[in-house]
Amino acid sequence: MFLLYKFVGSLVVPPGCFIVAILVIAALALRKPRKPVLAGALCALAAAMYVMSSPIFAYHVNKSLDIAYKPQLPPKNVKAAVVVLAGGSSVDENGRPFQPSAATMERLYAAVKLSKEQPSCSRLIFSGGDVYGRNKVTEAEVMKYAAQIMGCRAKIILEDKSRNTDENLKYSAEIIEKLGVKHVVVVTNNFHIERAMDFAYQYMPSNVRLYAYPSGGAKQKELHVTPEMLMPSVGSLSASCTGIKEWIGIAVANLAPEQQKKRVLS
Repeated sequence: MFLLYKFVGSLVVPPGCFIVAILVIAALALRKPRKPVLAGALCALAAAMYVMSSPIFAYHVNKSLDIAYKPQLPPKNVKAAVVVLAGGSSVDENGRPFQPSAATMERLYAAVKLSKEQPSCSRLIFSGGDVYGRNKVTEAEVMKYAAQIMGCRAKIILEDKSRNTDENLKYSAEIIEKLGVKHVVVVTNNFHIERAMDFAYQYMPSNVRLYAYPSGGAKQKELHVTPEMLMPSVGSLSASCTGIKEWIGIAVANLAPEQQKKRVLS
């Protein structure tokens, strides 16, 4: 009875209620005058939304992304720079960024913790600009402020021009080249690390050794199917959309001939 209650509950809130509404409209389309093509299209849309909203689909979309890289670190006696990619920030009542988003905070925590545990990773490059050009404070500056609150004592360098993952690594590579660093650790979320590394291989100087450092810890490798895995949820829909976005981004990154060449050489 409890599972039935939970399943019905998942259908009265988004995205479940949208799925039900689409099916109701599809049923109405079969009344005279009948519109079977429209009804079929609506049923297909409802089915697609249900699948994308299910934890099972979200798991399979993101599984390969989550385990693409295990944390890699340079030898402890080697000086290295740590590139931390921004992933959004929250804004105050005046629209000014004042704290990292949950995704950015996960990356930032991993990087600050790393700099404390491995002093050779003594330079942190926070990469993130003002994405839409509406704020006076960049995401890199927000990350610096949060890192200082965490007690970070590493040298912080700001890359504050980038607006997406491509530019994160492109502009960070310019800083790396000026610093003359030969070892670079790239920090971002598990689901984002593969695309970030694709761009890192594309833009970083050829004599730089790259290390992937996915934040967030190890994800579940095997799926244990339970009844609640069939219930649509907004969290699963968001995870599915994130995974699909990453796969599209990876495909685009792999189109670059320079990136293909560097992956072969690495």
